[in-house]
Amino acid sequence: MEDISLAARMRQSKPDLIQLYSAATPNGIKVAAALEEIKDLRSTTEVFDYEPHSINLREGETRHEPFTKISPSGKIPAIYDPHGPHDKPISIFESGAILMYLGEKYHELLSDTDPILRAETIKWLFWGSAAISSQFKLFGFYYKYCPHNLPYCVNRYSSECHRLLSVLEGQLKHGKDWIVGDMYTIADISIWPWVHAMYDNYGDAASAAFNNFKGYPYVSAWYHRCLARPASQRSLDVTPFIFEK
Repeated sequence: MEDISLAARMRQSKPDLIQLYSAATPNGIKVAAALEEIKDLRSTTEVFDYEPHSINLREGETRHEPFTKISPSGKIPAIYDPHGPHDKPISIFESGAILMYLGEKYHELLSDTDPILRAETIKWLFWGSAAISSQFKLFGFYYKYCPHNLPYCVNRYSSECHRLLSVLEGQLKHGKDWIVGDMYTIADISIWPWVHAMYDNYGDAASAAFNNFKGYPYVSAWYHRCLARPASQRSLDVTPFIFEK
């Protein structure tokens, strides 16, 4: 019988690669999407790969070793890079920090030649990691998962999500494909999985609470461009949810 214990699933079969420990949450999908993009963008010059490991959130595996040795906060996603700065191993947790690390190490998703573009990317990365992530997550909890009926909380966080969508809509009115212009970056990757959650993770939220984003045509078009990328499609299945005990 196959061993599906946490220790077995965290075991490294390719220890020379970046190790991803995650699940198919919006924050987890962010890191998988970045790694898959790097794989695609580097495919003509080198072989880039990583090793994913699914973490069972329902069983509380994030609170136990060996996961907490990599992510002391007990949250997914986390990565372990055996070839970090100066070729020394490093573990990183928090999705925004991981995206920043990957952007710094592999420059396809964060400019290392244009300081203005770099600053714009980091600005929107932090906005996505701090504002979008927290408020969309709270909306999703009260809308779908909270065991109590709390209309005030649903309305409160729905209103804040609408405000944030308006901010993103205004930024995308520059008429270019991506948040900071012509370059697809870690800023886009930090945000589109949360829009996707309204369709995929939170029941009928996209249609019932946000009218399928018809009030945000630039956001809607941008989201569908992001989702259509082959790396984005693959990222949805990199670390699938585990439901078995």
